[in-house]
Amino acid sequence: MRVKTIVPVTTERFIEPTKQEAERYASKRTEIDVEALNYGTASIESAYDELLCAPDILRIVQEAESNEFDGIFIDCMGDPALDASRELVKIPVVGPARTSILFAADLAEKFSIVTILENVLRVERNLAKLAGVSDKLASVRSVDIPVLELEERKKLMNALVEESVKALEEDNAQAIILGCTGMMEVAKDLQDSLTERGFEVPVINPVAVAIKHLESLISLNLSQSKRAYMHPPEKERNLFEKLPGE
Repeated sequence: MRVKTIVPVTTERFIEPTKQEAERYASKRTEIDVEALNYGTASIESAYDELLCAPDILRIVQEAESNEFDGIFIDCMGDPALDASRELVKIPVVGPARTSILFAADLAEKFSIVTILENVLRVERNLAKLAGVSDKLASVRSVDIPVLELEERKKLMNALVEESVKALEEDNAQAIILGCTGMMEVAKDLQDSLTERGFEVPVINPVAVAIKHLESLISLNLSQSKRAYMHPPEKERNLFEKLPGE
């Protein structure tokens, strides 16, 4: 099967590590093709960023279906343009946030998301609400590290352990979701660190669960319902070239 993985930002240095991370969890027979945006923002850390990146995400989504990919993975925990993408094409489209949230809700009665910055806490809470499991969300916490600085692994790990322990002890969480797909290669180490502290709880890697979920959908010949995600009506659409003041 062929999977188009969209890095929904313009930062090209994310392409290769994203490909490696996706291939780590994909079946050996799955071909992972990764593409970043031509237009958008360097990272997504707000609803504003999501909207600016959406048009080019949708371009890649349309091209992926035209080029006979079997499924699409939008690699961002904001699930940017996910619903619009599902309206646009018939092949399955998944986002890591919705998938991880539903996994966590199945594995625990209460879960917490440990994300990047305070200004995305509201975004993650809304995603849990949209998934229909906001009553199971114990908390959303941040490590206070921007996306473009997540490569400082020691700093990231220390902050993840600290905030995860707080979520488990203070918020009564029973599972932890990594709140950014840029938190690569840390899930197992975080799991081990929490186990050493006496917390036997699942740590959910959003890339891993999204890739395996998408492979399952493709294998089972399942996709989003077109009664739920109806194709947009035909009409004239004049898209802006530049926002006022930009």
